[in-house]
Amino acid sequence: MSKFAIGEQVENVANGRESGTVVAVFPTVDGGFRYAVDTEGYGALQFFAEEKLAPAMTSEGVT
Repeated sequence: MSKFAIGEQVENVANGRESGTVVAVFPTVDGGFRYAVDTEGYGALQFFAEEKLAPAMTSEGVT
């Protein structure tokens, strides 16, 4: 089962904590998952491995 779901807010912990919304989840051949994330400010989808993402933090805590 994937760690994140479509519509969930996530942060890229590997590169400057940019955040966005998961718009698609893809299983990999090795049993992991990759995520298409609509990142704020880029106007394009970016794809991330599961280990590069974390739940987005807000002033209230994890979303």
